[in-house]
Amino acid sequence: MLKQDQKEIRQFVAEGQDPGVIWTEACVAAKLAVEQFVSRHGEPMYCGFANVKIRPARGKFVDFLKKVGIGSNAYRGGWYISYYDIMSDHKWCHTQSMDIKEHGCDAFAEVLNKYGMDAHMESRAD
Repeated sequence: MLKQDQKEIRQFVAEGQDPGVIWTEACVAAKLAVEQFVSRHGEPMYCGFANVKIRPARGKFVDFLKKVGIGSNAYRGGWYISYYDIMSDHKWCHTQSMDIKEHGCDAFAEVLNKYGMDAHMESRAD
């Protein structure tokens, strides 16, 4: 099966999923990744920001995010989800460590990719 065919199947399956379930699964994955990273490396102090970008900004999941007020329009198209939104109730939510934020956002994006969305982590130094 071609890679594009696999992606289309995952997208079809994702459209049938409750977006709240996908959100919860992705947030749990991000929090677990952050906890594992911190337990191994502590809190590296290279400051910065990270987010997840979904492109294109359409589909049931993005509609859900817009409806509940999570995220914003991304530069050059797509939809941004901030690390702070992903980790809102976690003890590492307000870290300044870019490394921690990157690991959390990578894990979040991996879950979205599993559901056929084009999602990736983006970061920038402070």
